[in-house]
Amino acid sequence: MFIKRPSTLATGAAVLLAISGIVIPASVSYAAELVQTPLLPYDLAATAPSAPVVAVQPESPSITPPAAAETAAPAAIASAEAAPPAVPVSADADSVECMAKVVLHEAGNQPRAGKIAVAQTLVNRLKAGRFGGTICQVVNQRGQFFQIASFHPRRDTDGWQDAVEVAHEVLAGQAEPVAPGAMFFRASYAPANNFFRTRQRVTTVGGHIFYR
Repeated sequence: MFIKRPSTLATGAAVLLAISGIVIPASVSYAAELVQTPLLPYDLAATAPSAPVVAVQPESPSITPPAAAETAAPAAIASAEAAPPAVPVSADADSVECMAKVVLHEAGNQPRAGKIAVAQTLVNRLKAGRFGGTICQVVNQRGQFFQIASFHPRRDTDGWQDAVEVAHEVLAGQAEPVAPGAMFFRASYAPANNFFRTRQRVTTVGGHIFYR
């Protein structure tokens, strides 16, 4: 027994020495070993930071949607038909004189829009071709207006100056249509006779009702 004991001890010592040969040196830590170990592809995918998600806002349309364009088109066409642009007419001294007399006589107590509407009625008659070839012929047509030859308003009044300005503006085509297409008018306080009952009413401006 005493002879085998040293052999046993020697064997144990050899095992310890063999084990000590595979032990990680104390100078190398576990974290350092992980750093030195290469990552596999799936390890990289799991550890890669995810790209930030950016919300993309839709761009605002710069073209009118078809539905809106189709809706707006009829309104624009109707407006153009209802109020055609004014066209210049000869603004010679006689035309201004004749028109200003009618404006002063018929609408001297009306707002400016009422004066313009009366003046534009004369232009509409001229363009129709059946009331005369000039403004003065339209004004002097029998049974339509008063005798302008016997009407002599004072030329130094504000009323006359306003009438002359309206005449120039309407004859030059610079006034927006007030009663589009109107060729007749009557005082709003008077009842409509059979003639006006058969005409198409356009609008009322001031104390006058205008008809086509």
